[in-house]
Parts: sequence; structure tokens; C-alpha cells
Amino acid sequence: MRGPILAICLFIIAWRILAQLPGTSTQNGSGAPSGSCVSGSTYTDSSTGYAWSCKASVWVLGATSGMMSGTTVSIGGGALLAGACASGTATVTGAVVGMPAIATPSDGTNIPALGTSISATVTATNTVTVNVCALLALTPSAKTYSVRVLP
Repeated sequence: MRGPILAICLFIIAWRILAQLPGTSTQNGSGAPSGSCVSGSTYTDSSTGYAWSCKASVWVLGATSGMMSGTTVSIGGGALLAGACASGTATVTGAVVGMPAIATPSDGTNIPALGTSISATVTATNTVTVNVCALLALTPSAKTYSVRVLP
């Protein structure tokens, strides 16, 4: 009787070990994954087709998706003191905090020549915040900004 019980116990232990090995867990759903994960697991967002993988217990968007982009709401139009900023957001599907982002005026304006600087930061999943900051007191023209995010 010991033989079959020992075999069953060994099978259960082996199954538990295999269930925890990297790459053995896959998930699918709509929207970016959240929460902790088992390193090596994968996730496919059914709404975008983006592939995510788990690295060091954190979901990371796979490099297979290429550059992501979006456009901000209109930013500017009000007076700014030197050092002050006007900001707005753009929805960029697939963007995750920590990914590099860049913003440029949608109309091609040479912003530095006008006395302002632009920065873009992924501040939340699918959200990029663009800041237009005055290097000197001025009123930047209201305009939208094209945003690009690299995975």
C-alpha cells in the first residue's frame, strides 16, 4: 500500500513544481494586467492584442507591439510665470509607467525658440502627462501635442 501512496505524493509534488515554473502560466483578458504575477508568465490583452510578460513579479509590455502614440488635449493659452508649467494628458493605449515618452507640438512649432520646454511622462497605465514649461514669463499658444511611447 505504501508504493501507490508514495507514487501519488511524488506526482502531486512534481505537479506543484511544474505549475510554478516560469512560462507555464498564461492568461488572457481585456485591458492591461494588474497585480502580482509569477515570473515567466504571459498575458494577452484581447482588446489590443498586446502581449505582456512577467519579469521579477511585474507585468511588462512585450517589445512586439512597437511604438505607441496619442494626442493631448489642448495645452496652453494662459499666462505663465518663469518656471511655471501648463499640463495636459494623452491616452496612449499600452503605455505603462516607466516607459520612455516624448511629445512634440502637433503643428510643428519650434517650442524651445519660443522660450518653453516640453516634457512627457507616462504617469499611469495608458496615460501620458505632457508639461509645457515657461523658461521666461510668457503665454504659450494653446495647441495639442503628439505623444509617442516606446515599449
